[in-house]
Amino acid sequence: MKAVMEVIRRHKSFAVASHINPEGDALGSALGLASLLKRLGKTAVVATDGGIPEAFEFFPKVARVIGRLTPRLAPEVVMTVDVPVLARLGCMQELFERTKHTVVIDHHVSNQYFGKVNWVDPKAAAVGEMIYRLYRAFGLRPTRNEALCLYVSLVTDTGSFRYMSTTPEVHQIASDLIARGVSPLKVAQDLYECHAPRDLRFLGAVLQDLKTTSDGKVAWLEVPRARFQSFRPGPEIADELVNYPRAIRTAEVAFVLKEEFSDGKIRISFRSKGRVDVNRIAKQFGGGGHMAASGCTVPGTLSQARTKVLNAVRKAVASTR
Repeated sequence: MKAVMEVIRRHKSFAVASHINPEGDALGSALGLASLLKRLGKTAVVATDGGIPEAFEFFPKVARVIGRLTPRLAPEVVMTVDVPVLARLGCMQELFERTKHTVVIDHHVSNQYFGKVNWVDPKAAAVGEMIYRLYRAFGLRPTRNEALCLYVSLVTDTGSFRYMSTTPEVHQIASDLIARGVSPLKVAQDLYECHAPRDLRFLGAVLQDLKTTSDGKVAWLEVPRARFQSFRPGPEIADELVNYPRAIRTAEVAFVLKEEFSDGKIRISFRSKGRVDVNRIAKQFGGGGHMAASGCTVPGTLSQARTKVLNAVRKAVASTR
């Protein structure tokens, strides 16, 4: 963190980049960091491929957000948040590569340390927790809008304070953010009570095909492209699918195979209840993340991906017995 603070003190213009299809932690920490930079007298924009998804338009406009790369965007420093791998920046990868001063702020154990300065804390529940610490290190407390950004970050990456990463410090930070004016009720409504009817119909159709191994230790869902085309669900419901097989009482590992696009690739999300390290499984397929939550992309068909992934998951579960 001290090295990050020194970079901030030395430079004037910044771009804060998050990953493709950003979720609550990526956007909350990016907006929170950009607003902090502005309060420190810097110029700062959030640069994320595609901009802010519709589901997160409730975020306060504490900083300008750029959704595509332009030649005029030439900050002295590019800082990434919640990005473990450079390629996850999408179109903003070019900006990162052409900028002399780069900073990586992340909490993924799989982070590849691709910045000139790397602040990676796998023990942090969310990058938003790290940005909160940065506020306090600079002697500042978040405003109400900044607190909202950081609170959404915490809620998102702790599963509403249900995951193993939920420490006493996380609750202390959440308490301070609520004291700054955040409404937990409003955040919960914005995050979890925002679905269109088609989203729930999609969920119902997908859950009909829930599968488990004979011992119930592994549960998974498969979503063919035709189902995405038929229902056209919002990304927020598709991204949360993996939590449903994980909720099965006997399941140690859950995963979802998604054929979202016609590019011959299957997107896979993994979740674990703590005994199995799914980051290791994802790394076998070129992905990564956290011990209890990871992802990867596998070329081929749904059936081909299922065979490969299920074999790897079964081996991982068996090794913990």
